[in-house]
Amino acid sequence: MTRFVRTLLLLLLSLEALPCLHAQGNAPGAASIDGWSFGSELAPTESGKDTLTLQPGHPELIVFFHAGGGQQALLRPQIFRYRLTGLSDDWTETRSSSAHFWMLSPGDYQFQVQAALPGGGWPSQMATLHVVQKPFFYQTWYAAVMVCAFLIAVCVQLLRQRDQLLKGQMAMVLDERNRIASECHDTLMAGFAAVSWQLEATSQQMSNDAPEQREALQSLELARSMMGHCQAEARRIIWDLRNSDRITNLLSESLADAMDAHRMRDDLQASLTVVGEEVNLSPSAVHHLTCIGQEAMTNALRHAGGSSIQVELEYSADSLSLSVRDDGCGFVVQDRQVRAGHFGISVMEERTRKLGGQLRLTSAVNKGTEVVVTVKFRGIQQPSVQQPAVVRWIGV
Repeated sequence: MTRFVRTLLLLLLSLEALPCLHAQGNAPGAASIDGWSFGSELAPTESGKDTLTLQPGHPELIVFFHAGGGQQALLRPQIFRYRLTGLSDDWTETRSSSAHFWMLSPGDYQFQVQAALPGGGWPSQMATLHVVQKPFFYQTWYAAVMVCAFLIAVCVQLLRQRDQLLKGQMAMVLDERNRIASECHDTLMAGFAAVSWQLEATSQQMSNDAPEQREALQSLELARSMMGHCQAEARRIIWDLRNSDRITNLLSESLADAMDAHRMRDDLQASLTVVGEEVNLSPSAVHHLTCIGQEAMTNALRHAGGSSIQVELEYSADSLSLSVRDDGCGFVVQDRQVRAGHFGISVMEERTRKLGGQLRLTSAVNKGTEVVVTVKFRGIQQPSVQQPAVVRWIGV
């Protein structure tokens, strides 16, 4: 009887303790970090720090953790969730007590872990560990700055070498141009002058009274006119060869240089006007247009006898127009081919054809002369293919 009462009392005491044990079993234990390892998955090799610093290129990291709570952990197993902020903000759930990471990128990370009972909510308490992955030297910002500075220095040096190479090539070209100009001046111009003197001496020995000599005198006069034109063209070529100290793609600058050269030889009023926004042209186009302007100004100086020359350069959206106007004596345009041996207009027309443009000549007696050249920008880049014009050296 006594044993039965004792057993009953023990049973009653167990029933009274069950609610307390059940409540304690539902209470989750707080997570804590035990330590970390760099290769062993069995146990941590280091612990007791709030910050973990990894050397550059560290291959792997294993963080160990557990849940506290004493005897209630034996009643119901707990689960964990963890994340490494900076790598991912998503939580990873596991029943294991370790987290494995491989080849972290350089930067700062925060490892966080929580513990909870299966089916229960996650508590607000969490264990944290600050992880710092050091970068290699080439991964630092100052290494990037040094690389950029090095590349900039290399580019600057290459540009300097290229500039020096171009200057050396240009100097060689200029030396060769000056040599050719000197040779032409010393030989070709001297030969032209000798032939011209010889033709003049021959014409003086012949008489205009003899009918059989009139045709010969006309031929000699035509030859002298041809020689004069050749001398003028040769002088212009020599001037172009020597005037190469400043290479420009602006037509206004080249025309201004040509006008200065004319004003040094002749006292007259000359003006240059640019209308519209100037466009850079190819050196070939600048050369041809400048030669056309030079020829027009030369004709005005030699034949017009005026007091002023007005040069106007007008740029539009798709073309440019160059006009040279004087206030000289003028002439009848239909009779321009009467004077045999004068080929300035034919040369201007030929240069205009090479540019794919149009030349318009307007003149009247005692009303001056105007030469207008209109060229399309597309024609300058892609000149039209035409049959080459033949300059008539003999007026027949």
